[in-house]
Order: sequence, then structure tokens, then C-alpha cells
Amino acid sequence: MLNKWFYVLKSYLGFTRREMRGFVFVIPVLTLLYAAPYFIERHNRSAAQASYLAYIAENKTLFSQESSSQESNEKSSQERRGSEKKGNATPTLKRPTKPSLNKISFAETTAVELQMVQGVGPVLSARIAEYRDNLGGFNAPEQLLEVYGVNAELAEKIYDVFTFEPKIERQLNVNLADFKQLIKHPYIDYGAAKVILAYRNQHGNYDSAKDLLNIKIFNEAWVDRITPYLSF
Repeated sequence: MLNKWFYVLKSYLGFTRREMRGFVFVIPVLTLLYAAPYFIERHNRSAAQASYLAYIAENKTLFSQESSSQESNEKSSQERRGSEKKGNATPTLKRPTKPSLNKISFAETTAVELQMVQGVGPVLSARIAEYRDNLGGFNAPEQLLEVYGVNAELAEKIYDVFTFEPKIERQLNVNLADFKQLIKHPYIDYGAAKVILAYRNQHGNYDSAKDLLNIKIFNEAWVDRITPYLSF
């Protein structure tokens, strides 16, 4: 059998007889080296498994002891509460209630104070305060929804923290305002400001907000919306 292997190695691989003998003896050594990690890993796994099972058994014992102790403590506590109900109880202290803070009017809030509301950061609070101030104040709570970034849920949170009262602190005199003053108001865009000035220059001063309806681009809804902010 060995001679047959020698013949194959010599014929197909070109080994000399000395090289063939060395090769034949190297094969068993390589086989042992290849299989050794498998047996070592198997031995280590068995040891780790035995250690884990011992750990589980130990914890079960500790858990049962702890459960017994807990049941005993609960029983003692129940007996103590029972005796307290019979007249041996010491008076308990009541937790003091949190002091309520006075709510600030939304019309008087600053951008910093608006940040007390969850969901209102520095950018949004500044935007809300600027919009309110440019308007001259809010006439209705729904106007808060006109601010970019404010939805109904956030508006409700804001009015939970701050009280709302209609308060218009500044009005725009359409008979005296120039172009820059007109377009600063959120309800008056570039085109509206141009038309307001052109009509005033052609027809004279406005007597009331109804005069704005003489300008074809303005409808009644828009005039009603801006009327609280105008003076004549």
C-alpha cells in the first residue's frame, strides 16, 4: 500500500523517494494539528456549560430564599398596618401641594418667556414675538396659527401656559403711513401697499375701512381682518 502511494507521488508530483517519505510522515502531523482546535473547543464548551448550570442552580436557591424573606416582610407589614388602624398609628404628614404660578398674559410675553413652552425654541419664540409685534397685537387666539411653525397642538400648549386676551397696542394710520410702514404689517404685501398709496394719492385720505372696498383687489374678508389694526 505504501509503495503504491510512493508510485503515485513520484509519477504525478515528481517527488523523490526521500521527499515522498517525508511527505507521508507529515500528513498525520497536519491532521492532528487540524483536529486539535475542535477537541479543545469541545472540552471548553462542556466546561462552560457545566459552570453555567451550576450558576443557574445557585441563583434558584438565592431567589427562593429572597422570596421567602419578602413574603415574611409583607406579612409583618400587613400586621403593622392592621395595628395602626386600631388606633396605634402615628399621624402621617401630607405632601405639600406645589405652589401655582401666576400666568402671564400672552400679549406681554417676551421671546425668552415663550421658550417655557415645550416645543418652542429660540427661533420659533422670536418668530412668534416678532409677528405679534408687527401686527400690533393679537385680536383673536387663532392668529397664532398664522405664524410659520405653529400648529393647533402647539398653540394649545402656549395658551395653557399664557392667558389670552385680545389686545391691540398699535394701529397703523393709513393716511400717514409710507410704503415701508405699510409693508411691515403682515397683512399688507407689496402689491397691496402700492394700491393703498395710489388710491390715497388719487382720492385723498381714507375716511374709514369701508373705503378700502373701493379698491377692486380687496375683498370684504380681508378688510374685516385688517380693520382692527387701522386708524384714520
